[in-house]
Amino acid sequence: MAAARRRRGLTKARTRRPPFALRVLRGLAVLAAVGLAGVAAWTGLRSAGFRFRWDLDPSRPPPTEAPALRQTPPPSEPAAAGDAPGEGEVADTPSSGGGPPASGRYERIEFETHPDGRPVVSNSAVAEEWREQGLVVSFESYTADATRPHVLDARGYLPPDASMHALSFPLAGDRGLEVGVIHLDFPGRPRSVTFTLFGPDLIEAFEVIVWSGGERLPASARTHAPDMRYASEDPGAGTATYSPGGRSPFRAERVRVEAPLGVDRISLDGWGPPGHVLLLDHLEIDP
Repeated sequence: MAAARRRRGLTKARTRRPPFALRVLRGLAVLAAVGLAGVAAWTGLRSAGFRFRWDLDPSRPPPTEAPALRQTPPPSEPAAAGDAPGEGEVADTPSSGGGPPASGRYERIEFETHPDGRPVVSNSAVAEEWREQGLVVSFESYTADATRPHVLDARGYLPPDASMHALSFPLAGDRGLEVGVIHLDFPGRPRSVTFTLFGPDLIEAFEVIVWSGGERLPASARTHAPDMRYASEDPGAGTATYSPGGRSPFRAERVRVEAPLGVDRISLDGWGPPGHVLLLDHLEIDP
């Protein structure tokens, strides 16, 4: 009998549940491992070029009479399940809403003045102010409701010898700049567009997406080179990097886009990862 009781006691000891605190710690360890695996998978997919529908399906700019109003849910609101493209289904792309290719004229936009000569207002939202010169701009983000980029007093981001203003993301007061995508639309559908981008040098490649005739063009449609106006003091360096206001190094790139059928839209993607600031200046539109 005593031996049987001892065996029953050993069996109960082996089957007793661990303490509650230990079970909680084990659960937290499992959740942490799953979370790290999810972050690693997400980073790998983004690096491989994966994008959500709103990355590949930019909306057209809002109408002039109500530039701040939105008739469709903002990108920050998740799309309904029925709206998501199925496997193998291609999401809608922007159509060529302008006239025939090269229907505009050569223009140079510096974002210091409006077409009528009025100076721009620092840190103000813009949309169709340069339509007469062949440019309409808009902004898209799933983390903000803003639909228009801003013309910034960008001296805190630009080289010392640069101009005062540049086109960039919306300024959200004390929170700083929003992160998202700036869309440049060209009603005159020029065959060539050139501009300078300023951004953190730690970003290996500034993402520039070009649309023509409703199709996204390959990377060969654009070229990136240092903007030698802001080149290093060492002429042999071949770089255009600088340190604005004590920040980490930035670089200036001259980007040239060419499309025989006309450029409909150029999207400047600062979502990342990591999200980063992008500023645009010295825009040339050449039919």
